[in-house]
Amino acid sequence: MATAAAAEDCAPGATKPKAAKKVIKGNLPYTPAPGVFKKTLEGIITAGQPERFTSNFMDTVLGVSGGSSRYVPPLLKKMGFLTSDGTPTDLYTSFRTEGSRSTAAYNGLKNAFAELFQRNEFIHKANEPEVRDNIVAITGLTKNDVYVNYIWSTFKALRDFITGDPATQPKAELPIPAHETPSEFVGGGTARMGLVNNINIMLPESTNINVYNLIFQSLRANLLS
Repeated sequence: MATAAAAEDCAPGATKPKAAKKVIKGNLPYTPAPGVFKKTLEGIITAGQPERFTSNFMDTVLGVSGGSSRYVPPLLKKMGFLTSDGTPTDLYTSFRTEGSRSTAAYNGLKNAFAELFQRNEFIHKANEPEVRDNIVAITGLTKNDVYVNYIWSTFKALRDFITGDPATQPKAELPIPAHETPSEFVGGGTARMGLVNNINIMLPESTNINVYNLIFQSLRANLLS
């Protein structure tokens, strides 16, 4: 339902939307109050991460309330920041960190506006007229329709968190699991290449324990020293 905040976000000369939330062709998300959406994203960065993203968390911790706030959880779910039950995802966690925020915002933008990225994989770098033209082409709306403005403003609110070009940044290498860490890396020593030999030993059948003791003593003296 449109609110006073929605009216402030309308472009000059834009047509007035209906009271009920409109289903947009192309499955492009929107909020009539992108300022509220951006305030929520800024709050996610500074606030502690909840077990579940609820209306109480938005109101009490993030200071986001009112009719326009109801658009936010569905947006975060479409971005991949929340699961269907409101549990924060790894993408949500990454967005809260300085080093991963830009990449998380980029991936969230791709998830939420997949149809725009299908038309132009570099749409996150496009200028406003080009993004709006793509929105018009996907939705079939007129360029002055208020919903075009809503979609563009929602897109921009999230895109503003992208810095550089995360689409071309190399993925971080996964650390070597602890049980696979070579001894050369322990203690900060210089890494070097080594060879590993696997030795298969066929032990003779015997009831005399001394036979096995002699075999392992020989191995220890000649191969394992």
